This record gives sequence, structure tokens and C-alpha cells, in this order.
Amino acid sequence: MNYNVVFQTTHIGTALSKTKTFSSLKTLFLLLLTLLYLNAGAAAINQLVTLSEKNTSIEKVLIKIKKQTGYSFLYDKELLKNARLVTINVSKVPLDEVMKKCFADQNFTYEILDKAILIKPTAQPKKSASVQQSSSQAVTITGKVTDSRGGTLVGVSVLLKGSTQGTATDANGRYTLTIPADGILSFSYIGFATQELATNGRSTLDVTLLEETKSLNTVVVVGYGSQQKRDITGSVGQVKAADIKDQAVTGFDQALVGKISGVQVLQPNGAPGSAMAIRVRGLSSISAGNDPLYVIDGVPLSNNSDFSTAIVSNPLNTINPTDIESIEVLKDASAAAIYGSRGSNGVVLITTKRGSGGKAKFTYDGYAGVQQVVKKLDLLNAYQFAELTVEGINNAYADAVPGANLDLSLNSSRPVSYRVPARYFPYLAGEKGLTDTDWQDAIFRTASMQNHTISVNGGTENIKYYISGNYLDQNGIIIGSGFKRYSGRVNLDGQSGKFRFGVNFTPSYTINNLVKTETRYTEGSIVSAALSIGPVFKVYNDDGSYNFDATPGEGTKTWNINPVAMALLTKDKLTQSRILTNGYVEYSFLKNLTYKFSLGVDQNNYREDFYRPSNLPQMSGFGAGGVGSPSVPVGTSESRAIINWVAENTLNYIGSFGNHNVSGLLGYTTQKERIDGNFLRAENYPTDIIQTLNGGQITQGYSSLSKWSLISYLARLQYNYQHKYLLSATIRSDGSSRFGKNNKYGYFPSVSAGWIVSDENFLKDSRTLSLLKLKASYGLTGNFQIPNYASYGLLGNANYVSGGTITNGLSPTTVDNPSLRWEKTAMFDMGIEAGFFGDKLQLQADYYNSNTYDMLLNVSVPLSSGFATQLKNIGKVNNRGFEFSANYRHNIGKWQFSVNGNIATNKNKVVELGPAGEPIYTNGASGSIEYVTMIGKPIGSYYGRVKDGIIMSQAELSTIPVTNSSKPGDFKFRDINGDNKIDDKDRTIIGDYFPDYTYGLTLNARYSSFDMSLTIQGSQGFEIVNLQRRYIYNFQGNFNSYTGAMDRWRSEENPGNGQVSEVNRVPTGDGGIFSSHHVEDGSYTRFKNITLGYTLPKNVLNVLKINNARLYFSAQNPFTITKYMGYNPEVNNRPGSNLSPGEDYGSYPLAKTYVLGINFSF
Repeated sequence: MNYNVVFQTTHIGTALSKTKTFSSLKTLFLLLLTLLYLNAGAAAINQLVTLSEKNTSIEKVLIKIKKQTGYSFLYDKELLKNARLVTINVSKVPLDEVMKKCFADQNFTYEILDKAILIKPTAQPKKSASVQQSSSQAVTITGKVTDSRGGTLVGVSVLLKGSTQGTATDANGRYTLTIPADGILSFSYIGFATQELATNGRSTLDVTLLEETKSLNTVVVVGYGSQQKRDITGSVGQVKAADIKDQAVTGFDQALVGKISGVQVLQPNGAPGSAMAIRVRGLSSISAGNDPLYVIDGVPLSNNSDFSTAIVSNPLNTINPTDIESIEVLKDASAAAIYGSRGSNGVVLITTKRGSGGKAKFTYDGYAGVQQVVKKLDLLNAYQFAELTVEGINNAYADAVPGANLDLSLNSSRPVSYRVPARYFPYLAGEKGLTDTDWQDAIFRTASMQNHTISVNGGTENIKYYISGNYLDQNGIIIGSGFKRYSGRVNLDGQSGKFRFGVNFTPSYTINNLVKTETRYTEGSIVSAALSIGPVFKVYNDDGSYNFDATPGEGTKTWNINPVAMALLTKDKLTQSRILTNGYVEYSFLKNLTYKFSLGVDQNNYREDFYRPSNLPQMSGFGAGGVGSPSVPVGTSESRAIINWVAENTLNYIGSFGNHNVSGLLGYTTQKERIDGNFLRAENYPTDIIQTLNGGQITQGYSSLSKWSLISYLARLQYNYQHKYLLSATIRSDGSSRFGKNNKYGYFPSVSAGWIVSDENFLKDSRTLSLLKLKASYGLTGNFQIPNYASYGLLGNANYVSGGTITNGLSPTTVDNPSLRWEKTAMFDMGIEAGFFGDKLQLQADYYNSNTYDMLLNVSVPLSSGFATQLKNIGKVNNRGFEFSANYRHNIGKWQFSVNGNIATNKNKVVELGPAGEPIYTNGASGSIEYVTMIGKPIGSYYGRVKDGIIMSQAELSTIPVTNSSKPGDFKFRDINGDNKIDDKDRTIIGDYFPDYTYGLTLNARYSSFDMSLTIQGSQGFEIVNLQRRYIYNFQGNFNSYTGAMDRWRSEENPGNGQVSEVNRVPTGDGGIFSSHHVEDGSYTRFKNITLGYTLPKNVLNVLKINNARLYFSAQNPFTITKYMGYNPEVNNRPGSNLSPGEDYGSYPLAKTYVLGINFSF
């Protein structure tokens, strides 16, 4: 006896048809279990209902019950077609009793499942005539239904179009159905787009369903809970794991690039394991941190940036991206205020994968490939370098000795400092086969990369688990560098009666082999050395030893150490062991109340061991000593032991009163952290054989201890009327050990409102508009990222004389400020969300305006106090901007595609600065002032002279403002203040690091078993301080140069392109002074990822005895379109300094990565 029924889910006037056919009680039981899973989270069965209806259709009554209870109704439209009209008048009556009254004398009955109500006929309906008529021509068809990732779909409705005949897929996603040979099958499943396919007499038909485009019921994780997307009144961006799968990234943050409007994700450093810089709606602080708060599975992480290397400031470094299910970014104050004092820079919520129950499912996901530097800079070859070096020496000689004879045959009679080294003469003569070293090729390599993850997912009705293990091995594109990660994860969730409980356990161990880049080392960077050293020098001597050749006194010096030797001889290893654990217990009691206690512990142990051997010469600096001073072997060992724990108690309420729906949250949390540090330095190593500290003599050592604590109270109230008028209010109180005793507590409220306009009577029947929501919010958040003891007067070591003896002691080093309080950000946000054509097209736009006030600044104090400055709350910064995103999905025949795009603007402006409003001037890596922070301008604007070309002739020199040493061929500067001379008073703002707008675009397409994805992102309208131009564009003969130097000014008759100055061993005309010559447009468009995939067909899977498998090729950073001359337009050598951003000197370049991967499950 067959049981045939069509299920329909009704939600706010929108129907999604779902058909199931059952041939046995076993299949029926399977479907019921599926429905229980799909409708998780509905209201309790004893909910009360209020109805007053007279002669109303049963469907309208069901809609009203749905709005009050949250239950979904599953039924056959045809079944209700001839239903009797309902007349009922009840008030606060249990749901079951209301259902009995509504279904009295009807030809159907109902069954209340756990979270849905199934309406079924009282008698089995007959087969349709069309099916009976065609049965003589019937064929039996079988197949399997999977999702876009190859996962099995259980309980999919498979219906013969135009009839009620159908079936549902079994536990393996398979179905069997007898239908007419020319029949059309409709495949439908809750949450997925329905597909109709002609069978054409086939006996086998496999189908892949795509996720439903309709997004109203999407669940979004917010602070301390989750919400339906349509009910959110704040600004929250979401990225799911499926959106970024198969990208060759070592951290989940790298895959966020270009995905969320208003969230700028920069990769300033390409070193393996290095941190991304995430900026949510601009830069809000001058002296405090600007990183968002990271929360993993409810545990707020600490961002420890006090270690000697910025590598460890990345809290996602130890997290396997494959374990992450979704990531949400809370952008506005109403969303982030629930985190109070840590919400000003946004909040990043990371949710890891959970067990789904059922039979154990094993999954492997891995890839292997190669990496190469994204590009090489176009530098002079050895012959060009020799030409410019000799020309520079000659020009300097001519300036120093007017009328000097520049004939090189008289070279030996010149002063030593103006002699041309003998090594250059063969190059000038054009001899072949001379040394022509490409130092970029010498330090860069094609590096291997592999990543492997094995996971198992399953469980019982009461216990569910997700367990995984990961191994990552990434060699760096610079020789000597690399990163390895070993990590695991165990996520367990259980339920027993009214109790729910769970635990997450995540151990990890990483090894990072570091090399000298940026400004981590005083003796220079491997990259800057490779760009600077002349190509006339060899990497190795004839005997195989490293070449450290430099000839002081011959008129040229490299002032750099062999970068290959620096990379391979120096040992610098950073290791990190981490255990991130958290557990929770929930208990549901009374009516609609749930208490939850959670405890999280984050244990981190860092250790960095460094050794500089005896065979690596020192760079004694810019002087006659040059390179080659004897080396002093040095070993250091630095460690940090960090333990951070957080305990949270929350009470949640969810209830409905007629058309009024209310939810509330109360919470009390505490968090503490302790950091123990140790440092040791050893020298006087007799040999390089023993490189640990016991091989030398300890010359320095110290230990440190630092603590902080936070205690918080929080509350949130959410209300809606008919799910159409939305209101939310939040408040959090934080007490912190970091702030002064007069301001230990801060209060952070927010309020937001929304209106679902599309649910109004005048729009709800629109066939085009599926969603129209207006929203607005205002709230207050704080910034917690300051030193632990900033409000205290600190003591430091000091010696004093007592009785003629020098005695150790302590003295104050900073003045206390007991009134030090939080930096606070007040943000207003308003936005609109719209959906069209069943949400196939979704649009969202937001405008925000935020003001950060009580900014922390060091303010001058009277010298009579004994101190120069004191940290005070003085200053204000404004950020405002627009955000826009659009998503479109559509199917055309066998083609399935989606397009997601976003664009955002941000304008940063300093509003207040201290009592006098005086600008803050900041030095750059050049040692001179390069930055200014002043009222009305962005933080850390570039500050220098404006280059206005080249002084082309003596005639021009006599008619323009110049410096005291200017001559033809030198830089020409703009006279900003009009005093007819060029000096420091002509400095002005010449750029900034804040883009006019950022954007991202993601394309996804699928045809049959093939799929493709493309991600493009970029930034426009910002500048970079390219300090490499200062050194490798200075034409002094001691550094190599860009090939643009060949267009230099040589004489009035041969002026070059009018932008490149004369080559001169002794620079004149202030060419080395910081100016717009060193500032470049950083605008770029980057093809971030291209992925091509192929899902194996069923017959191959059967042979392999696996459920699904997919092969893919992925390219990361394959192309970048930019005018910037450096390696990476996202560069920022000083990510921790807000006052001096956007500087590029010796940075580790990005890699372009190509991998082949496979994922399969069984």
C-alpha cells in the first residue's frame, strides 16, 4: 500500500512545494527524522495560540498559527483545495487543542512532529489518471541526488511532474521510481533550488541540487547567539566555508579578501605564517590597536602583539581553515556593542564545524603545489650598473674638482674616493661572460607547499562529533624560510533531557623559520640587500665560500651583506604550541528560558631561538669601514607563556505573545590573562658547532610578568511585531584592570530598528520584490587594546651613588593617570536590503558615520613634573563611508552561476588633537620626518616636499626657487609657501594610505560535473611610501637601480625623460630628502583566486567505493594589475604603528600559488 502526499512549507505568504512518496513504513520513518533535523529550533509544543477567525480558509489560518508559533506546516495543496472554511475564537489555548478545532470535520488530519506539523489525508488518495494511463509504457529509473559539494542528500522529493506519484531519496541519497518513458522528474528539497529534468527513456539519472537562492531564513551568528538574517537590524557580513573552499591559504583570514563590503583585508607581508591586517570601516585610533576582536566558538581571543615578531599577533595562525564552518563580521556598533570595550574595531566571529550525527563519514581534503614570487623588479644588469657607477663617480669628481680631466687612463692619479674600481673596466669595454648576478633569482625560489586534512563526522541522537587532523608544510619563496603546522580538533555536542553540553578541544603546534626582512634587524633586510647589491658581485667565491667582497676606498661600497649568506647562515626559529579548549552546559527550565555556562581556556607557548654565526660579517654601517668587519657570534632565546581564560554565564529567553515576539539575553562574564616572558642573550661562542646558549657566555637576561582582567555584565532585548517591525537594544558594562582607578568601568549601549516593508499589504503580493528592509542603528563601543599598565606610574632600573658607591635602584619612568578611560566610538548606521525574483538578486547598501573620542595621546606636561609627557584621553577621529553589495544567482539549462560583488568607501579625518591641536610629526625608516597627523586630514598622512620634475638647464636654475646646493640635473621642488626658496617650510601632505574605495567580485559557475570560481579584489586611490626608491634610485654607485635610471639627465643636450636626476657619487640638491619622489600610487586590481574543479561521476565512485570525490586546480594571486613599482601594493612595514603606515622597504613579497587538490568522503 503506497502513501502519496505533497508537502508544502508556508512562510510569510511564500510557498515551497516539496513532494514525498513512501513505499514502506521504513521510508516514512526516515522522512520524519529528516523533518526533525530540518526544522531544528522551533517553539515548544505547549505554546499558546490566540485566534479569532470566521469562515476563513484553512491555509490562512495555518499562516497565522505559523507566525505565532514558528511551526512549519507540510501539506499537499490539492489536499486542502476542498477544505471546509474555519470559524474559531480562542485565546491563549494550547496549540494541539487549536489544531483539533481547526481540523474537525475535515477530510485530513495532522501530526505534530518535533518542530513541524504534517498534514495528511485520512484516506489514501488514488493515483492520477495520467499515471494509470501511461503505466503500460512505464520504465524504472534510478539515480543519486547530491549537493554542489558532492554530499549525499537524504529525503529529497522526486516527483513525476503533473502527478502525485513520487518517492524520496534514501539514506545514501538514492531513489528508484517507475514512470512513463517520456516523463519529467521534479527534484526538490528544503533549502535547495528545485530542478526539473526530462528522463527521455533513461534508466539512470543523477542530479546535483544547488542551495536555494532565497535567503530570508539564513541563520547568521551574532554575539552570544544567532538570528535569522531577515531579523537582523545591525550590519553583519557573513562568509561560509563553501564560499572559499579549495583556496590555497594557510589561514582563514586570507580567504576573506574581497568578500565583505567595508572589511579591508590586507596582506602586507608574504612570509609563511604571517598575519593579515583586517580593518573594519577604517582606522579609529592613533595610539591604541586597530585590530578587530576575534571570537572562536564563543571564546574571545587575546591579540598579543608585545612579542619581538609580529608573526604571533595573528590569532588565526594555528587554526586550520578547513575546520571553519562560517565567519561573521560585526561591523556597526549595534552588532558589536554586545562586546563593549572591545568592539570599536569590529568583531570577527568564527564558528567551527560540528557533528551532524548518523553513521561516521570520513573526509579527506588536501592539495599540493608550488609558489613563486608574484613578480621581479626590473633592475640594471651588470653592464648597465657599471656604466652608471662610473658615470656617478666621474660627475662627483667633476663637481669636486672643476675642470678635472675625466679620462679613465688617468684614474690612478685621482683622489682615492673618486677612483673607478678596476672591476668595472672590463664591463665598460663590453667583454663577454663577466659576472652578472641576478640577486633576486639568488634569494627567491620555486617553493613547495602541501596541506592535508582528514576529518570524521557522525554520532548518535544524543552525542555528535566532529574530529579532524591537519598537516601543513609551506616552504617560503625566500630561501631559508618556511612554516609548518600540526593541528587537531575535537568538537563534541550532547543532549540528555533538558541538558545540552559540549566541548571543543584544539591542540596545535607550529614551526616558523624566519628570515631577515622589513626592519626586524638593524643590519638590513635580505630583500633590500638583493635589490641593492650590484650585479657585478658574485654569490659564491671560486672555492664555494660565500662572497663578502667589498672594497672600501675604491669609490664604491655595497653597504650590504651577501643576502644569500644572511638567509642560509642565520638561524631564526619561532615555535608555538597552543591548546584552545572550551566547554559549555545548557539547561532549559521553566518556560522558554535557557541557562548556559561556558568556560574557555587558551594556552599559548611561544619560543624564538636566534643564532648569528661567526662566518657572517657584520655591517658596521654607512662609513669607511664598509662591509667585512669581524663577526661576533650572538645567540638569543626569547619565550612567552600565555594563559587566557574566560567564564561566561548567560540566560536566554524566547517567547511569543500573539503577534509579539520577544527574545532576551542576560550575561555575566569574566576574563583573565597572564603572560610570563623570559629573554637570554649569549656571546663569545668559541665555535659555531654548538649554537644553543650553553655554547656561549650569557651576557644578558631578564624575565617579565604581565596580567590583565576584565569583568562584564551584558543584556540584550529583541522584539518584533509580526516579524515585520523589528527593534533591538543592547548594553554592556566592562570593568578593566588596564584603566585608571577613577574610570575602571565603561558602559556601551546600542539601539537599532528595522522595518520589513515588503511584508506590508501594498507590497507583499509583488511578483518582483521578494524583500525590502529598512534599518538604522546607533551605538557606543570601546577600545581595549592598550598596554596593561598604561594608567600606572611605572618604575625602571636606575643607579645612584651612595657613599661613593654606585648602587642599583628604581626610579619612576612614567607618570600615572588615575583618570585614564576608554577610547569610545559612537557610530550611526542606516541601510537598506532588497531582494528580487525570489531573492535571486539581492542588494544591500549602508551608510555609516562614526566618531572615536577620548583618544589616547601622549601630551606634554610641565618639565617640573620630572616627565616629558603623560598619556591622556584627548583627541577625536571621524570615519564615514558607504557600502554596497549585490548578489545574483541563476540557472540556464545545465549552467548554474552566481555573481557576488561589493564596493565600499571610507573617509578618515582627524577632528581633535590635544589642547592646542598641534600636529604630530613622525619619522619613517629613513630617519627623517615622513608623516604628519593633523586636524582635518587622515591619520599618518605622508608629509614632504613636492617633486616638480628635474632642473633641466642652468638658465632654468637661475629662475626658480632652489636649495643651496641645487644644480642642473637635480630634483626641482615646488615652492609651497611662496618665499622663493626651497626648505622644510615647503613640506606639505603628499598622500595617504587610505583608499578612496575598495571592492571585490566573485564569480561561480557550474556545468554538469565541472565548476569554476574567480575572485577579484582591489583598492583605488591610495599611496605607498616606496623607500626603495630612496636607495635604489639614488644613482650614487653604491646601490643597484631600477632600469628607469637609463633615462637619467646627463646634460642639457641630453636631459633624459625629465623625471630622473643626474647620477652622482655625492648627491646634491636635497635629492635624498623625503618627497613625492618616494611616494607612488598604490591602486591595484588583483585576481585573488581562480579555481577549476571536476566532480567524479557515479560509475567511478562505485569502483572506488566512496560517496563523492572532486578534483580541482587552484591559483592564488596569479595576476595583479598595478602601476606600483614594488612587489606588493598591500605592503605596510609598520603594521603596529598607526602614525606611520604604508611604508615599503625590504618587505617579504607575496607569492603566487598553484596547487592541485582533491577532496573525497566515504
